Amino acid sequence: MIDSKENFSDSKNIISTLQNKRDFRLNQAYVPTWKHLGLNNFHIDNYKLPDIREYDADYMDFKAEDFRDVTIVPIKEAASENCLCKYSSFKDATSVSKDFVKLAEDGFNSGVFIKAPENRILNSYVRLNFNLDKHNPTVVDHNIIIAEPNSKITLVVDYYTREKEINAFHDGLTKVFAKSGSQVNVVKIQRMNDKSTHFDSNMAQVDEGAKVNWITIEIGSHINVTNYNSDLKGERSSSDIYSAYLVDGDRRQDLYYTANHFGKKSVSNMVIEGVLKDKARKVFKGNIDFKRGSSKSKGSQAEEVLLLDPTVKTDTIPMLLCQEEDVDGQHAASVGKIDENQLFYLMSRGFDYGEAEKLVIEARFSPIFDKIPAEDLKKFLSEELKRRIINE
Repeated sequence: MIDSKENFSDSKNIISTLQNKRDFRLNQAYVPTWKHLGLNNFHIDNYKLPDIREYDADYMDFKAEDFRDVTIVPIKEAASENCLCKYSSFKDATSVSKDFVKLAEDGFNSGVFIKAPENRILNSYVRLNFNLDKHNPTVVDHNIIIAEPNSKITLVVDYYTREKEINAFHDGLTKVFAKSGSQVNVVKIQRMNDKSTHFDSNMAQVDEGAKVNWITIEIGSHINVTNYNSDLKGERSSSDIYSAYLVDGDRRQDLYYTANHFGKKSVSNMVIEGVLKDKARKVFKGNIDFKRGSSKSKGSQAEEVLLLDPTVKTDTIPMLLCQEEDVDGQHAASVGKIDENQLFYLMSRGFDYGEAEKLVIEARFSPIFDKIPAEDLKKFLSEELKRRIINE
């Protein structure tokens, strides 16, 4: 059982413990790729995190009339009513750091609990707007989504900073439980300033015939570590990840995606589009793991990366694991510059070099941007992409 008062009291102890342990280093956590970003001696107490207090801005946004029979409550309220007891950590999740997951589970200051009833198809979406500012510089959100059989629900989460000088810190955890025949769409957009730090862990348990779609856009923060883990438990279960990122300046980004195939005829897809410029560094590790019993399953991952400057660095580490016969696993990676013929064609039509670059990149990103249901966010991303590429 979890009591809200105990929960927020424990958060102070957790933060204090993490800050006081001088030997707490990121490369001691499960995620091994962080060392490629030069974070071997990186301490969480570098952030000098304050005691986590409740995020007191209004961050939940949805049309109440569209969700009359759906449970949507702040995670604090769900905790006080003992709703979280049976939705504990995913023991088999391989792409998350246990320390950061525990911080979000036990020390959250925000988040939402959503439960869609059986056979309920929701065409509207729930949106969480996390503005990290001087008053609320730290967000630790814990989100739980339960889709009962044959239901459909969409969550959009936006992490952003409007102030350039704020040293914002985010640690998040989102858990999805997709029951048989259901569909869950989770859209996450991270557009924090270049002094911010972003850690985000996402887990899904997908039952028979259910589907989880992850859409993630990463265009901000100085250090960005994002992990997605989908456990395809049921027969014909499926999970897709559509990811777009732009890493510029001296930003560092780590992406770690895992699809664990347990059920027969389960399907996973990872589609990643990325752009690096200036002195950015990025690591992507994608795992497709066919467990015993997952015969006739299919898994694929494809990453395409455009390098706009010779000073960037990117590492792609795909992995296929298999304990079962009669499965289909594929991975592909493409890393390089923009095709000069494409640029020449566009410039011959009157565009300057920067505008031509922007159009080529936008063409790659647009299919992923189009999956975002919020029009204002799509517009912002398009404008921000142009600003970053052309250096306006």
